[in-house]
Amino acid sequence: MSSERKTASSLGYESPIHNSIQETHACYNDCAAFMLENIANSSNAVILATHNVESGRLAATKAIELGIEKRNRKLEFAQLYGMSDALSFGLRNAGFLVSKYTPYGPIQMVIPYLLRRAEENRGLLSSSTIDRDLMRKELKRRLKAAIF
Repeated sequence: MSSERKTASSLGYESPIHNSIQETHACYNDCAAFMLENIANSSNAVILATHNVESGRLAATKAIELGIEKRNRKLEFAQLYGMSDALSFGLRNAGFLVSKYTPYGPIQMVIPYLLRRAEENRGLLSSSTIDRDLMRKELKRRLKAAIF
């Protein structure tokens, strides 16, 4: 993100990066609401990709308010494989379509992408506790099922 700011500055452009994580989330939430309103009464579709639990909750609530049915092919949520499993499971358990995506391509293109996601999601480490707790709970459930 810092290199994008430097590049924009050197070219005389405004930085494409928001000044705070709160601004980033607010922009995402506004865009998601706009896209949901767009697909509500059209044949269009959207995949909303976020690792932010609150953004996922807001989008799911908005979809329900707009009458976009769960399991409707017009709306799908997605997260990067290995990140935000609690959000993925929560949305899936609520009845929404959810995908995990894995970047693929030349290493010189994939690594910068993954580093960017990691830098953007530094705060995600706090939700990893949720993911660990869910995995521990699921492991215990499967062990009990296998024993009995």
